Amino acid sequence: MSLTVTHEPDAERYAVHDGDELQGWIVYDQSGGVIRLLHAEVPPLMRNKGVGGEVVRVILDELRESSTDRVQPVCGFVRMWMRRHPEYDDLQSR
Repeated sequence: MSLTVTHEPDAERYAVHDGDELQGWIVYDQSGGVIRLLHAEVPPLMRNKGVGGEVVRVILDELRESSTDRVQPVCGFVRMWMRRHPEYDDLQSR
């Protein structure tokens, strides 16, 4: 499996593909310097294979490199992932 994560700003989402197949996404909204990660979706057959975590990691790495925005993890999956990866704590909106 070779995953590619792309930012689709017109759809307000980050999508992950394996080749040409869409394998999951995270939708967001953004205002006032805060990106709210609202909902992660991964098809049942792709769950527990690192797909969702890869999308979260790419989003946070991209924000760290290119933005002053902060993250508000609204989605339960994103909150759980960020708790397990405290190296991204500095990106959270307080």
